[in-house]
Amino acid sequence: MVCHICKEKVATIRLKEIINNVVTELHLCQACFEAREKEGTSGFSASVDKALDSIINPEKKKAKSKAKMQKCDACGITEEQFLGKGRMGCGDCYDAFAESVTPLLEKIHGSTGHRGKAPHAVARQLDVKNELTRLQEDLQEAIHSENYERAAKLRDRIRKFEGV
Repeated sequence: MVCHICKEKVATIRLKEIINNVVTELHLCQACFEAREKEGTSGFSASVDKALDSIINPEKKKAKSKAKMQKCDACGITEEQFLGKGRMGCGDCYDAFAESVTPLLEKIHGSTGHRGKAPHAVARQLDVKNELTRLQEDLQEAIHSENYERAAKLRDRIRKFEGV
């Protein structure tokens, strides 16, 4: 479907308003929607525009309310740009915008830790790290229960893993 405003681009957004059982539909491309958003009107009521904006850009209100917007030191992208685009500029952005990203990742993925596939070299490092963590927890448990023979064996295994 073609955009109702520019009549050139493909419409990716469909707005529907029902007032007194009269249905009005508007099909817009992303550019026209953003231009319309800046103007604040296009035939639809302002309350519908605000409702749609809160649905489409839920983080926008939070971003505007922050007095100090953060900026990534590595790539220079601001938090406002990240929230607007929904894309990071680089890997360091995850640290720079941790306060905004962490709840967002938990909401979308249910977790902030990666649980998918990884390159073989990275997967091996993660396996070693996970095993080392497990051994350290077992060591603390053995010490707490005063099982010193088991603790000594676990200590030796940990030293081997730390050598890897």
